[in-house]
Amino acid sequence: MKIQQFEDKGLAHYSYAILSGKAIALIDPSRDVKPYLAYAEAHGAKIVAVIETHPHADFVSGHLELFTTVGATVYCSVLQQAVYLHKAFDEGDMIDLEGIKLKALNTPGHSPDSICIVLEEKGKDKAVFTGDTLFIGDCGRPDLRENTGAVSAKREDLARQMYHSLRDKLMMLDDDVIVYAADGAGT
Repeated sequence: MKIQQFEDKGLAHYSYAILSGKAIALIDPSRDVKPYLAYAEAHGAKIVAVIETHPHADFVSGHLELFTTVGATVYCSVLQQAVYLHKAFDEGDMIDLEGIKLKALNTPGHSPDSICIVLEEKGKDKAVFTGDTLFIGDCGRPDLRENTGAVSAKREDLARQMYHSLRDKLMMLDDDVIVYAADGAGT
């Protein structure tokens, strides 16, 4: 199993490729899909899954192009009410990726429909991909989804939900679980 980080410097956005065997799952891919396709080709692997942790307001995702180009299944929370072809991926759902498991955690706060993805290998949680629930050195803002998107919520409600997502979900993971955030400084 190998995790590769891709950076969009202009947006301070990070996306991830998880390679296991000859299968790749991408998390929050940027619009330019060429680096992901090159990565798959270099490893003789196929992109089989694309996971969106939440609707992104700061960039356009490459998920639909990856669906069209390589036939990858697109996963997102049912709460997104996505109108594109996708498979629901919410708390308790799992993707088996050639020897590892990717498990969904509903983590509302940054948005009502945010999810995090826990990577399990050999029965042990190894990593968590937090989307915008956690940034590098911060947590996601709870004030961006008032009156926007398919699901909106008041910032006070999202702040309460963020508190519980952080305390009751992410902080419950083992201390040695590696955190992979989607945004860094300058976002």
